[in-house]
Amino acid sequence: MPQGKYYSLMIVPEGAESPFGIRMKAWQFKTAIALVALIIIGLILFFSFYGKIVVRAALADRLEEENEALKRYKYKVSLLEQKMIETREVVSRISMLAGVDLDLPEIPPDSIIFAELENPKTGIMPRPPGAVETRPNGLPMQGFMTRGFMDDPENYHPGIDIAAAVGTPVLATATGIVTFAGNDSTYGLTVILEHEDSITTLYGHNSELLVEEDKEVLVGGRIALSGNTGKSTAPHLHYEIRENNKPVNPLKYIGNHEGSNE
Repeated sequence: MPQGKYYSLMIVPEGAESPFGIRMKAWQFKTAIALVALIIIGLILFFSFYGKIVVRAALADRLEEENEALKRYKYKVSLLEQKMIETREVVSRISMLAGVDLDLPEIPPDSIIFAELENPKTGIMPRPPGAVETRPNGLPMQGFMTRGFMDDPENYHPGIDIAAAVGTPVLATATGIVTFAGNDSTYGLTVILEHEDSITTLYGHNSELLVEEDKEVLVGGRIALSGNTGKSTAPHLHYEIRENNKPVNPLKYIGNHEGSNE
């Protein structure tokens, strides 16, 4: 009767006088190799899927936080709408008592508001007569200002946010040199222009950049297309103006003249 095939594993310790070994049957050796291979494959698959699970869990936590923030904003908006309706009624009564025919503009319905957001228009940058082209003036795009400048440490916001559909042209509010055109961890795809008197303007959360660093951009020129990149919860443009690298309220440079994409 033929003997089964065996494998011998020899172990030779350094400095030892004689080696020692382990003698295993062929089927036992092959089984051990298969088990080791399965364990290695299992570990690889485990860590591969574990990484995806961790990323998805982090994303789920972030989405949950953003959802809670949106709920709070929605509640605030509903309160504001109710207050506006009550205010309109009070103003209407006062105007009737005063004998004044006051025609209050109606709040546009959501269909009209969102239709404007979904249809970006050609970019135009109107400027008042005598405006200096190398100093910021007006807004870089048409849209609804959803958040203003806040210097409060608890609610710090160094610029203004303008809601607009993805792909809306972003315009330079003054002639300047592109000092940065790339991805920022907070503002996503960002453009920074340097103007006279150590003034810079920042345009963040874009979907596409249309300029390169060290190039001159003329006032009203297209520098980017708005988007939702970086730490952003909805499509909008973050616009900053800095004096000596310190953010200031952009409304200081807007006055009665606003940029438009009409």
